[in-house]
Amino acid sequence: MNHSEHYNFDLTSFRKIWKSDILESEISDIQGLLSENPLLNETLFLRKSSLAIIDLRTMRYTCSFGDIEQVCGLKKEVILREGVAYFVSKLPPSDYLGLQKMSELMGKYVADLSNEMLVTFKGMFDFLMVQPDGSFRRIIQEGVALKRDANGNILFLLALVSDITNMKREGRQHLRLTDGIKDLIYEVDCTGLNTRKLESLSTREVEIAKLIGQKFTSEEIAKKLFLSGHTINTHRQNMLRKLDMADTMELINFLGVYQLI
Repeated sequence: MNHSEHYNFDLTSFRKIWKSDILESEISDIQGLLSENPLLNETLFLRKSSLAIIDLRTMRYTCSFGDIEQVCGLKKEVILREGVAYFVSKLPPSDYLGLQKMSELMGKYVADLSNEMLVTFKGMFDFLMVQPDGSFRRIIQEGVALKRDANGNILFLLALVSDITNMKREGRQHLRLTDGIKDLIYEVDCTGLNTRKLESLSTREVEIAKLIGQKFTSEEIAKKLFLSGHTINTHRQNMLRKLDMADTMELINFLGVYQLI
């Protein structure tokens, strides 16, 4: 087995460096920390993910790790040279407008967080990207704030993008915001650009969803949790209703890519 398969990389593994009073000069130190991580790039390749630090004042990428071309179909040197404007120019109009709405919601959410809660903040949202051959890929971006200004606006964002093509139904985008304790989930309807907050799953529902994701049947889950099969199926239907999912497969895919199970 490849050694890197044991390396569970995620943004929260770098929480020790998240602090709202971080100095601009320390951004280069963070870049160095990421660059010197011997398994980071290999893990990003295996996950089909790419990592970057975004300076939101200049809308530039200060660095990039992993293979952004493998993930998004864009060349690294072009991304670093042209910045965020070039990246978002590859979104279809509906998803670009959805991204604007989700970015606004995330900005307001982060501005209201205490410095303590900023440490455990995470924001995730998805969008389509047009590829050079005219096809589309669905991308999910996971971000954490490295620094805010005096008004609470994000100055530097560490962003991880991953390819989740075929993992979601078309015509909808989602946004997950969390302070490490509570989750907010929003849905953006790409056809009408209506935004709505979805109902949260209960602790029991998340527990059942995890077991469904592990391929347990309703009968097996009922036995494990000392519940009736009818109760398990009722929870399953409630989860589909709350998150407006068409079926159990779509539900589990969604909860998985948004790291809710």
